[in-house]
Amino acid sequence: MDAREKVRYEARRIGILILASAIYAVGMNEFIVPAGLYTGGILGLAQLLRTFLVNHVAVFKGTRDISGLIYYIVNVPFLIIAHKVMGKLYFAKTILVITVESILLYVIPVSTKGLISDPFASCIVGNVICGAMMGLTLRQGACDGGMDLIGVLIVHQKNGASVGNANLYLNIVVFAIMAFSHPIQTVIYSLIGSWVTAYALDHFFTQNISVEFHVILQSDATELEQLIQKELRRTVTEWQAIGTYSGEEKKILYIIVDKYEAPRLRRLIREYDPTAFVVENSGVNINGYFEKHLT
Repeated sequence: MDAREKVRYEARRIGILILASAIYAVGMNEFIVPAGLYTGGILGLAQLLRTFLVNHVAVFKGTRDISGLIYYIVNVPFLIIAHKVMGKLYFAKTILVITVESILLYVIPVSTKGLISDPFASCIVGNVICGAMMGLTLRQGACDGGMDLIGVLIVHQKNGASVGNANLYLNIVVFAIMAFSHPIQTVIYSLIGSWVTAYALDHFFTQNISVEFHVILQSDATELEQLIQKELRRTVTEWQAIGTYSGEEKKILYIIVDKYEAPRLRRLIREYDPTAFVVENSGVNINGYFEKHLT
């Protein structure tokens, strides 16, 4: 991938990030907030603080939701972590997502009745939308901050960890606070919504699914191996083999990638050798170290 292709590739990803942030804000302000429900993580804490300010301090009343602005302020230390650990591009895209989400959460008016009158249905639909957009954001090499950023850091350090589950576990603090300050139905529906978000997030963030590739080539594979290491940052195991029918020597390459990287690997193989014989197995179990890539 040359410099111009990389620019177009990242520009497309940034466009997807902005769209995902907008859809996330709509899902929040049209489904979850109008039903009187809460999310988990840092945004959930911001929503609890917003409720406290509105109900007890009598400020920021109206159709504008200030939880997005509070969320942005609270995310500053997490952005510092992202800058130190995730690199400049990841950091820049994460700032973009948090900024767009925070602004739109404030700018988009909270619907007084919501698009769905039933709170449980609104909970399910809203959290599916938000979880899917969070997963789509992670797939574009960014994060919307807060507990999701912590979840990404956990996945980066610990093999086999789930971003959605990390997000779910860290929500315990939010719902413990809610249990003492809100009706039990609100707490239960918000808990269910948090699980739905985690489920949708993991299904869109296919980094947690590993794909096994066996590639059989007749030609020398050195150049292809170098391309895979350079573009995907994955190692390759090479076997020598002989075709029993032709008697010709062949190369067998064994590669493990995550599901989101699989299309890029297919493209590299097809461009290098259109006649290559490729066998794929999705969802394989891996014991031992397998580096999870965040971008």
